This record gives sequence, structure tokens and C-alpha cells, in this order.
Amino acid sequence: MIFAGEAYNVEMGVTNDLFPQATDEAPSCTANKSEPNYIFRNDPTDERNQGFNNPLHLLPDWQMFAIFMRFLDAPQPAPFNATAERGRQLFRHRRTQSGSRLCIGCHTPMMVTPAQSETEARQNLTVHPFSDLLIHHMGRGLADDITQGKATGDMFRTTPLWGVGQRTFFLHDSRTADLLQAIEAHMSRGGDCDGEDERRQGARFNALSAGDKQAILDFLRSP
Repeated sequence: MIFAGEAYNVEMGVTNDLFPQATDEAPSCTANKSEPNYIFRNDPTDERNQGFNNPLHLLPDWQMFAIFMRFLDAPQPAPFNATAERGRQLFRHRRTQSGSRLCIGCHTPMMVTPAQSETEARQNLTVHPFSDLLIHHMGRGLADDITQGKATGDMFRTTPLWGVGQRTFFLHDSRTADLLQAIEAHMSRGGDCDGEDERRQGARFNALSAGDKQAILDFLRSP
């Protein structure tokens, strides 16, 4: 819900109940606004056309978008060939000399949804996001210098890898269409995913044989 409200405000300039402050650079467009663009209609009567019980009133756009995201099914993986299965094993089980796994320190393969949820259909589901859903320093090479709360300009949430094989561009700024280049970008100085320097993790990936690298790429293109 928060993501939807902020995206409508910041990306499209549509203010709403959660983010009512306009971000327009023109002062005349931010002053004297009585209410956000898209709001919940909560009035007890329909005197202002804001009656909560008016059956003709639709939910605000940003809330319908949030509901769409909430119930959108996860991407379904394609069948693995032998090489992709080899890549899956490397991705999950390959360990570094320090004992940490090569990729899944941040790209966690499996999670289980909470046992209690307002929506019964979302309880106790096993999902495979390939993300720890945490925020990490990714180094200057990937930094966009945008801060949000306590997250500094080189910090990003671990991007879920489900559906990555269906994507055309990679990384937060879509800088590359080459999955190998996206992996190598993790060698940016200053990263700290799972307590490891991302540059070192990238170097360990580069130390793999050409066949093992290709197997991991084939696996990533499968989900």
C-alpha cells in the first residue's frame, strides 16, 4: 500500500491519502490544494460527493493498484534443462572459502508467508523470491545518490530474482540487458551483502569455470 501511494505521488505526481504533499517543482501547482488528487471518500453523507456508502464511488486508483500487486501471482519457472539444474545447485550450494554461499547470502531462495493474514489465501504459502527483502550497501558503482529515510544513495533492497528470465533490462536503472554484466556490476567497491564485500563475491563468481558461469546464467534465465 505504501509503495503504491508513493509511486503515484513521486512517479506520476498524483497525491493521495498516504502521500498528500505535491512534489511538483512549480510552486503554483503545490499551493492551495484542499485535498489530494485521489482519496478515500469517508464522509458520513454525500453532501460533498464524498459519501463512504455511495455504491457508485470506486476505490482510489492507487489503492486498486495496491490490491492488484497484492494478489498478483508469482512468475512460474520454466522447466530446467540439465545445465540450468547444474546452475541451480551452484547458486544454492556453492560456498566460498569463508563458508558463506556464493549467491544466496542475499538472494534467499525460499520464504514462508505468515501463518496469520487478513487474507486466508495468503497464509502459510511457500514462495521463492530469491531475495532476503533487506537493504544493503551496494557500492559507488551502483549508487544513484537517492536517499530515502535511513537508506543512503548506495543502498538498495535485494531485487527478487523470480521472473528474471523474462526481463529485458537489469539493475535498478536498467543500465544493461546483459545478465552477466549485471552480475559483474556487483563487484562495485563498498558493498556489504551478508557481511561480505560484494566485490569479492563478484571476483569469486569470475573465478568459476566458463561452464559453471554459463550454468548459473542458464538457471537465472529459467525462473
